[in-house]
Amino acid sequence: MVNRLAALSACTAALAVLGVVGPQTPAASARPSGPKACVPLIGTNQLIPPLPGIVTPLPGDKSPAVFTVLPPARSQSSLPRAVHLRDGTVGFNSFLETALRRGSIYVRPRHSVGVWRKVPTPGCLDGHVVGVSVNNNMLVALDRDGWIYSLDNLLAAPVTWNWTRLYGAPIWLWPGLTVPNDPHNARKWSLSHRISRRFTDPAGNTHHLTAGLVQVVALTGGGSRIVFLDPWLPADYSYEIGGPVGGRFISEAVSTSGSVTFVTNRHGDMYTRAYDLDFAGSNNIPHRYTWQRHNIKRAQAPSQLEERFNPGFTPVALPAKDWHHQPKVPGEVTSRISIHDSGPAVEDRELRVEGRRNGATGFWHKSLYATAWRFTPTGDRLARPILDADPSTDQSSLTLAPPTGVHFAGALPDGWRLSATDFDWAQTRHPMVLKSPSGRTYPVTLATTDGLRFVPRGPGLDAQPRSMDGALDVREAKPWATDSGELRRFVKQHLQGRDIFEVGVQVSSRSLVISPAGILQPPLATLTRR
Repeated sequence: MVNRLAALSACTAALAVLGVVGPQTPAASARPSGPKACVPLIGTNQLIPPLPGIVTPLPGDKSPAVFTVLPPARSQSSLPRAVHLRDGTVGFNSFLETALRRGSIYVRPRHSVGVWRKVPTPGCLDGHVVGVSVNNNMLVALDRDGWIYSLDNLLAAPVTWNWTRLYGAPIWLWPGLTVPNDPHNARKWSLSHRISRRFTDPAGNTHHLTAGLVQVVALTGGGSRIVFLDPWLPADYSYEIGGPVGGRFISEAVSTSGSVTFVTNRHGDMYTRAYDLDFAGSNNIPHRYTWQRHNIKRAQAPSQLEERFNPGFTPVALPAKDWHHQPKVPGEVTSRISIHDSGPAVEDRELRVEGRRNGATGFWHKSLYATAWRFTPTGDRLARPILDADPSTDQSSLTLAPPTGVHFAGALPDGWRLSATDFDWAQTRHPMVLKSPSGRTYPVTLATTDGLRFVPRGPGLDAQPRSMDGALDVREAKPWATDSGELRRFVKQHLQGRDIFEVGVQVSSRSLVISPAGILQPPLATLTRR
């Protein structure tokens, strides 16, 4: 262990000399240059250094007795009598529940009325934690400067728990990252640790899952942008989950569990979406993907490994699933929302919303795709104000962020043109207009997924092009209809006869370049900012 730590320290020092390690974003420029040094780089209990969250859960005794190695809290009365929701101050997994009080973290067995006990925490961090989120086998704590600290093995006995201050590529070895928003605001960020065993893709095919996936999800842009921080990705804020209502929905709060993100606005309108690096189609290491919907084999692989390497099994369909608009709660609610795993599939999730019914306080709850909410009274004091929500009305569009104002247009071969209005790079689907030489217009869609990067870059669009994969989908324009002869000829000549044509995309603040998928392909279209 000593040699490993020494090697890692030397690597970090070398990165610093080269200018790689340093303030990773402008948002962090006023903060300390790194996380608290007393928190280990690799903890003494890390069984597979330096990769937290890979083996889940560890075997061993899961009885309440395993908690007795931890010291009891000095004041039990200041800690909650029950934990029903997950946010930045309390939380739970299937094994334990957590609470944050006066900068320290406490735990006890799940569904327990027993003694709260203090989590062993490095001295420089204990008493200085301002936010905590637990999901499945992981816990993330934030200090007042927003630095992320991870505690691993939370589905196993406390003797195996492990702190690390590392976060970010390569493979969780980057020396620290901050959240991009106010760490004190429990509504604006949440931890997701996916350990589900299967998921259903947009085409209805079921796929196996093996390894875990960790990401911290945070609201930025006044609530209209949703950044995800994966510890295997570059330590930056460049990856996003494109938000609901074309990215204009303003989220008041976010909660996430097992790669399913749950958001609400100030009027109680709620959306959910299963989305991470793997589901987006950005990571070709664990999965094979396809943009096509024609002639796709339907054989389900017996394992994720066999699916990845055997083309006889069904690949994961793209683009990723879009947001699911949840039914509104038929009663009073606050912005305190919560989501947690309730089964082995990604689709097994339970939603909870703090609220009130007929004067009784408690929480509304339902499974992810259920159509009706139920209410459980708790008698707890509401942690947040009641929202101005009309249960009978969709108020999603009452408060929207302005359109992006990013418009692209350019020429295609043979006098055709392609344009996009209010382009939002983080969205999965981009409505576009294809115009023929005769002046007839056709609605088409550019579907995209962000590329896999290995070095940090800035958020949003700038002069540095983003490399994305995607497909130009012309099915809506019905190229095979009898009155679409000119479009049919264009598809045959320039899209290889495919109504879903796979492409590579380079997009910057100045241009949008679309090329046939493959290496060193000449552009099909170069659209410029207008």
